[in-house]
Amino acid sequence: MAEPSPSHGKPGQRVSALELEVRQRDISISAFFLKNRHLLGVETPAKALVTAVKKAVDNAIDACEDAGIPRK
Repeated sequence: MAEPSPSHGKPGQRVSALELEVRQRDISISAFFLKNRHLLGVETPAKALVTAVKKAVDNAIDACEDAGIPRK
């Protein structure tokens, strides 16, 4: 897994869009979400469990609606 490149420049310094693009490409998707777990809703084990159960229930409800269950 590629490690993100160190920050260039000083804090508050303006950076071009092209430089930001290069920095972003240096970070793998898994490394990004590892650092930004809050975007996935999994900051803590308890929140991860709640999120997983909620997603499973939402997916089950959507599948039932698509299959016409319960039939009217």
